[in-house]
Amino acid sequence: MTMATFVPGPAPTRLTRLRDLPRRGLVAGGGHVREICGQWGVNGELHWMLQLVELRGPEGVLHLPPDAAHVLAGIGGPQVGVGPGAAVGLRKERVLHYAGAFLELRRPQLRAAELSRVLVLSSVPARATPSLVFSDLHGTAPLPADVRAIVVRSGRVSAGGSTATAMEALVLPDATRGDGAVASGPGAVADDARVLMVIG
Repeated sequence: MTMATFVPGPAPTRLTRLRDLPRRGLVAGGGHVREICGQWGVNGELHWMLQLVELRGPEGVLHLPPDAAHVLAGIGGPQVGVGPGAAVGLRKERVLHYAGAFLELRRPQLRAAELSRVLVLSSVPARATPSLVFSDLHGTAPLPADVRAIVVRSGRVSAGGSTATAMEALVLPDATRGDGAVASGPGAVADDARVLMVIG
C-alpha cells in the first residue's frame, strides 16, 4: 500500500484592522503605538517588525529595538518633525531612513484633534532587509514575490482570500518554501488602491 504524503498549502493571508490592534503609550508625549506584524527567530530574536505610531500631542518619543535599522513613512495627518530638534520633516507619502535608539517626533500645536500617523519598519540587517514602498494598484496585478505586508491607505485590495480597505493591512504568508526556494509572487485584485508595501 502506497502512503500519500500530505503537503500543506500556503497559509492564508491575514487581515488586520489597524484600529483594532492593541496599543501602548509612547515613552514620552501624547500618543501611542500599535504593532502590526513582524518576524522573530526561534529564540525571540527580532528579524523585522512593522509598527504604527499615532501622535496626538505636540511631541512623542518611541523606544526602538536595539541593533536595528529603521524606515519611517508618513501615512496620515499633519506633518511631523523627526529627530532631536525636529530637524527633518516627515509628511504624508514620504519615506525616511532613521538610526537611533529613540524616535523623537514633534509637531506644532494644533487646534484640530487629527492624529499624525507614521509607520515604523525596524529590521536587523544581519537577518532581514525589508523596505517600505508606496504603490498604486488597479485591477488584477501580480505582487512582488517577497512582499510581506500591504497597508491600504485608500481603495480596496484583495489577496489570498482576504480583502482590506483603508486603515487595514494584509499580512502575507512567508514566500519561502521548505526547500529554500522563493515561491512566485501572489496576485491581487485592487480597486483604485493606494498602498504601502513591506518588501524584502
